[in-house]
Amino acid sequence: MTPEQITLVQSSFERLGPDLPAMTALFYQELFQRDPSLRRLFTTDMGEQRVKFAQKLTEIVRTIPRLGELLSHTRALGARHVGYGVRAADYQTVGDSLIAALAGVLAEEFAAATREDWVLALNIVAETMLEGAASARLIGS
Repeated sequence: MTPEQITLVQSSFERLGPDLPAMTALFYQELFQRDPSLRRLFTTDMGEQRVKFAQKLTEIVRTIPRLGELLSHTRALGARHVGYGVRAADYQTVGDSLIAALAGVLAEEFAAATREDWVLALNIVAETMLEGAASARLIGS
């Protein structure tokens, strides 16, 4: 990602501010609407889950400029998600749900360029999480 793309992702995320909890609630609503079978993966209280998701997303967004750290972090995250029962196909659903939630909360501030940069960032995250998941499966077999 270019510095401009990183800045656009980070600045749009910062604009969520106090609306971050609303965005995470909308994310899970979108996620379960798109694939109701994913609900079974969440065994903790959804209020707690939304807080954890917001914290993790904040951490990822802040780490984007430090690519090596981001990739290491997201590979480890992908490896952990194998244990939760996450499948490769779920990453697209998660990404689509997050884009929809961001668009829903940021509205007109989520312009085409912002959407494109978020899609790129999420693709990088998903790709490295999938790498981590694949490594975890190899080690576990």
